[in-house]
Amino acid sequence: MRMTLFTFFQLLLCYLLISVNLFALYEGSIGKIDASAKIDTTYDSRIFGISSSNFSSAASNPVISKNLKSEDDFILKFSPALHFSKKVKWFSFTGSAGIEIAQFIKNDEQSYTRPTTTFSIDFDDTLSKNKRLSNNAKIRFDATFDVGQSVGASVIDQDLTSYTYFTAGLNVRYNHSPKFGVGAGTSYNAKYYQSGSQTSDQAVYSDIETLPLSARAFYIYSEKLDFYSNYTFQRTKDDRAGSTDSLNDSSSHSISFGAQGVYSSKLSGDASIGYSVQNFDNVSTDTQNNLITGIGLNWKLNSKTNFGFDASRSFSPSAAGYSVFSTMGRFSVNHRFTEDISGVGYISASSSEFTYAPNVKSDSSSLNNYGFGFTVTKKISEIFSASSGYNYSYIDRSLETYGRHVLNASVTGRF
Repeated sequence: MRMTLFTFFQLLLCYLLISVNLFALYEGSIGKIDASAKIDTTYDSRIFGISSSNFSSAASNPVISKNLKSEDDFILKFSPALHFSKKVKWFSFTGSAGIEIAQFIKNDEQSYTRPTTTFSIDFDDTLSKNKRLSNNAKIRFDATFDVGQSVGASVIDQDLTSYTYFTAGLNVRYNHSPKFGVGAGTSYNAKYYQSGSQTSDQAVYSDIETLPLSARAFYIYSEKLDFYSNYTFQRTKDDRAGSTDSLNDSSSHSISFGAQGVYSSKLSGDASIGYSVQNFDNVSTDTQNNLITGIGLNWKLNSKTNFGFDASRSFSPSAAGYSVFSTMGRFSVNHRFTEDISGVGYISASSSEFTYAPNVKSDSSSLNNYGFGFTVTKKISEIFSASSGYNYSYIDRSLETYGRHVLNASVTGRF
């Protein structure tokens, strides 16, 4: 959806007037409702996520050149939303609904309005004494639903992509004794692409659906720490069923072992290691086996400073039809300078290896991405906060290398 800057600021002003006067805060029998709004401005030196040489080549193509006016751009975003929460006995309901309006200054054809929605249900109840099946019996479950649209540059796909997404997840856990528990979960995810490639008239994107089914067993080491084993089966498919140039139609089996919770007075998080087997419906492609990991740790240095470390190794499908195996690591520091000012900085590195169907030719079999960045946030009042940041990434593909700069500033209000 295209719009002029005048229309953009008209919508912004109308929402601010309405939200402050009508939705400042409501709390009653139907629950708590409040409103938020975020104004965001971003400069991106590579709005399509591709190198200058690839952009020049794409811009000279008369079929797609109308979509490519500049490889860098300023983007103005306005994101109003309503938030809902309510607790009924052991159940907690939370949700939000809003829109994101984005205006691209140079590449105005890329401007859009997209919905943003979330909804979740949580249940956590220690059974009463006369209903216990065993000592310390406990049941937990949570359900999540999310529908919306995503627009953004993908370095993996080398394109600015747009798709509608839908996710629905359910997780259940039952502690049948003070030391042992079992659990199960699933999270259906679907992506439906609205448009073809912005930077190539050859690329064709597939709608992708994934459905993982997981079973987990817990050993309850303490009230704050669990050891677990997990098995997951996942089925992935796209709308090009039977295509000889797509590897999205596949099944995977993975098993992992890990620990989650509070390890010490300073260290907490989740860490696991395991093994995954990926089987493709395309009979001409060999089965892939690899070590997988999932790490998310937080070290509390003191009341003002936290260190974070995240790492992962995993398979994932691509909208372009190839299989991606990615290894990622990220180290971050979060520091509170004063009561009203805080900041976070990070360094990261990732490596992605691509597997194509035998009849597909490509100029790239891998991609490495190195980055760093920081964000500083200032609390202006009880309602408003402001933040600004900078992110740099260095992309190393098989045939080329290039850098990308992203600067951002925003103001957020919660009414």
